[in-house]
Amino acid sequence: MTIGMPYTSHLAPTRPQVCNVTVKSFTNSWAFITLKSMRKTLLRYLVVEQVVPFFVSLFVLTVVLFLGKSMRYTQLLLGSGSGLTDLGKLLVYSLPYFLAFTIPMATLLAVLVSFARLAHDSEITAMKAAGISFYGMIPPVALLAGSAWLITLCLSLFVFPNANIALDRVLLEMAQSRAHLAFKERVFNNQFGGLVFFINRISSDGKRFQEVFISDERSPETRNTIVAEEGLLVTEPDGRRIILRLFRGSIMRLGDDMQSVQTIRFQNYDFSVDLQSVAFGGSRFHKDKQHFSMRELREALASTEPGSERHNILSLEWHRRFSLPFACIVLGFIAAPLSVQSGSQSRLSGVVIGLVLFLVYYILLSAAQALGEDGTYPPAIGLWLPNVVFGILAVVLWIKTARESTFKPFALARHLVGLVTSKFKSRHRCELP
Repeated sequence: MTIGMPYTSHLAPTRPQVCNVTVKSFTNSWAFITLKSMRKTLLRYLVVEQVVPFFVSLFVLTVVLFLGKSMRYTQLLLGSGSGLTDLGKLLVYSLPYFLAFTIPMATLLAVLVSFARLAHDSEITAMKAAGISFYGMIPPVALLAGSAWLITLCLSLFVFPNANIALDRVLLEMAQSRAHLAFKERVFNNQFGGLVFFINRISSDGKRFQEVFISDERSPETRNTIVAEEGLLVTEPDGRRIILRLFRGSIMRLGDDMQSVQTIRFQNYDFSVDLQSVAFGGSRFHKDKQHFSMRELREALASTEPGSERHNILSLEWHRRFSLPFACIVLGFIAAPLSVQSGSQSRLSGVVIGLVLFLVYYILLSAAQALGEDGTYPPAIGLWLPNVVFGILAVVLWIKTARESTFKPFALARHLVGLVTSKFKSRHRCELP
């Protein structure tokens, strides 16, 4: 008995220690597994929360941009007798151009709206109470912004040039169709910019004219009035111009001073109408920077002199194809802390903040592009400057929000808005009887 007593007394205090270590290790493991599972659930939850407003914003913004762009083609569509097929082609070939702007904006709005809802319902506070910091919300934002960046980059580098060429070809075909349908007997036709046609009689095949009157005001320096007994409609083989071959007529030219008049008589005179100016709103179509593939753009840059205007324009196009898709990442990451810091209380306020933010970004981008074309500074600096500025602001906002520290500019803005609102309400009360 005496021998077993020390053995028993030696084990008595050690059993609770082993048990405590086991319980503590089990508790830590369970907490780690629970937190890891919670993070996966949170990732899925926030991704779903962002996906719905992303696609809704993308659809609405793309439709609005297409409707605004299609107004330029309305007269061309109606005048050429084009149907839904041509309208569908215009939509499909214009999509890459629209998506290059709408995807970054939709990313911004999706993150803003989703985090505004989370902040309003105190879900962000609940996540922090569960041990998930604000930095833990980076993965779902990164997943959405990274996916949007990858899609926009592919569109910008590979799809955008070919779509622009196809779009211009469709417009040219519609202009050609319009040219054959435009001329009618005893009707003043002003569908061609700066030109007015009046034809007394047209043959059954639509190519021979009798008694032709043309008013040409395409040049601001001179105004021409052409009268001819007969005319013949000729289309060039490439289809880019139509030629109205006139016989036995005269040209009266009125000078800019409205005092000098010159009269020229002719037996044969070819009057040309550029169909490209009809299709492209007054500008001639030629393969330019927006039609170049990346290889062609690189070759064009190598063949131009650095510092020249042509080189600056090509360099701007090169950097635009990379900088504009990168806006998805910058705007996506700035949206989450911005929504929390600004204290937005509804989805509508998130949309308003997003529109204002994107407007500021676009103004900076446009100003930088204009100065870059003039050669004021290297084009790369101008096109990447908005991304750098917004990127730095995003880092500052994430740090401030994670530390639950107020960003002073937002606090000042809320204070000013509160003062204006209170004054407006007090004035409204005073005006009530």
